[in-house]
Amino acid sequence: MQRKNLIIAIAVLALAGAWYAFRPERLFINQTVNESFPAPQTAMAAAQLTPISSGRFHDGAHKTSGNATVYQLPDGKRVLRLSEFETSNGPDVQVYMVAAPDALDNATVTSAGFVNVGALKGNKGDQNYDLPSDLDLTKHRSVSIWCRRFGVNFGTAPLAAPGQPAPASSEPSALSSGLFHDAAHKTAGNATIYQLPGGKRVLRLSRFETSNGPDVQVYMVAAPDARDNATVTGAGFVNVGALKGNKGDQNYDLPSDLDLAKYRSVTIWCRRFGVNFGTAPLTQQN
Repeated sequence: MQRKNLIIAIAVLALAGAWYAFRPERLFINQTVNESFPAPQTAMAAAQLTPISSGRFHDGAHKTSGNATVYQLPDGKRVLRLSEFETSNGPDVQVYMVAAPDALDNATVTSAGFVNVGALKGNKGDQNYDLPSDLDLTKHRSVSIWCRRFGVNFGTAPLAAPGQPAPASSEPSALSSGLFHDAAHKTAGNATIYQLPGGKRVLRLSRFETSNGPDVQVYMVAAPDARDNATVTGAGFVNVGALKGNKGDQNYDLPSDLDLAKYRSVTIWCRRFGVNFGTAPLTQQN
């Protein structure tokens, strides 16, 4: 009886820990705020209210939209205001000022560096965040909505001064894309190669799913398609990394000298057994 009670207690603690870590109810519950802007006390003060920089949010790991604007108040204080804002809810979500012109992935945020300006007040609605007096806005040029629990960039707003165009890095360009088909295992999802404004190229797998297995790699194959194992090994390939997960969205940096006119398909390859799980033939985008 004591053993049974102990097992039940451990199970309850494990479930409580999992609930605290993932907070699954937040996927279905929005937290809406409607915070007014710090109003100047006089008309003269209102006239001195100056937007320093602004930008629109684009998606990261989650659909994110709205505006981010940094204001200089008459007393010298600077405020970041999110307006018409909406993103996903989640556990331990923060607002970061990132030392980069934009952030299209998680790695950019962590590698460029950031300043945390506060916990996200709500995943929907208008809200304000005081900025540190010593924050260098010529360095910290974008706003990231960041889930600290899982290290995920929900979405980013690249900032530009009034009258200036948004930073060139705000939009990647799709070079080629295709859908996965089955080979040795059921495989589904999209493969897209993006050109980032800095020149780097990234392979992104989205809505992706295949079987799990030992030593599974992602290959760029020198063939328009591969429906068997022999095509992969016979045509030749470039290994762009170990598969990060058999389900979900994921990114892979491509070598700068990879010839995309030659390597025209993506194969999920089990190196342990020499098996092609599935392949996405790529078609050039106009």
